[in-house]
Amino acid sequence: MNSQQKVRAALRGEPVERVPFSVYVHSKTQNRGVREFAEFTLAFHRRFRPDYVKVMYDENYDTPVNFQFASDPSVWGLLEELDPHQGGFGRQLESLKLIRAAVGPDTPVIQTLYSPFHWGVRLAWHTIMQHWELEPELVQQGLGVIARNLAAFGRCAIEEAGIDGFMFGAYGCEPSWLSEDSYKSLAMPHERAVLAALRPGSLLMLHIHGEKGSYFDLLKDYDVDALSWEDRLAGPSLAEARRRTDKCLIGGIDHLRAFAASPSDVRAEALEAIRQTGGRGFILAPGCTFPENTPEANLRAVGEAAASAGIVG
Repeated sequence: MNSQQKVRAALRGEPVERVPFSVYVHSKTQNRGVREFAEFTLAFHRRFRPDYVKVMYDENYDTPVNFQFASDPSVWGLLEELDPHQGGFGRQLESLKLIRAAVGPDTPVIQTLYSPFHWGVRLAWHTIMQHWELEPELVQQGLGVIARNLAAFGRCAIEEAGIDGFMFGAYGCEPSWLSEDSYKSLAMPHERAVLAALRPGSLLMLHIHGEKGSYFDLLKDYDVDALSWEDRLAGPSLAEARRRTDKCLIGGIDHLRAFAASPSDVRAEALEAIRQTGGRGFILAPGCTFPENTPEANLRAVGEAAASAGIVG
């Protein structure tokens, strides 16, 4: 089985000849630019050979002229409908075309797409909550614009760049950011709108971000193919999650612990994760992005564990 076949079989809960795996890190400022970003992404994939290319696009969303930060609620009303072929989105589309052409059809290309609330937090940080109290309709309006722009970019990524799907990062879904009721009101409607737009013709993986008490049960029924979350930090465990959902599970590695652990420790944790799930309907991966300067041997240990676990029937 090639990587495309393994990943799609895992997403459907079917047998695989070995558990597919993923490792990934954030890009840096010097990796911006169409060719620079594509080369960074491809070099990482060649070095570690994960079963899909997880494209980690970290360049900031194009904010209104003269506003890198939402200094007051009025900025939410200045957010514009963006042409996905221009600016940051346009550069990313061109990078995706290069990445897709380089890896070929046997390896899935999965674009990381941050949620509207995530981009709202990047624009305002915790001030977004104050703005929501003062001008709730204006904040919702701004998040709605962001959602439409993300959806438009996503459709272009599928239809023009030919990628396979998305890792959609839900953000704010933990008590340190929003209560469950606030999350349902402020974040979920915009997340659902983006996911509905992306659903036709794409693989959808949902990352439920949060290191403590993330709202797994609130998001597990989203219309997606797989669920990623920080199982080692926030819970539930992989075994418990398997009892709560039939969706493919992604995780098993404590990405923070891996920074200082030994390769043998990472391999042991990975093999234990495969045992928890039986290896079926499962992709071995970090709970979230590996920190910068995580030892290469520890990243390689993830793939080594997947290979050593053997065939999953």
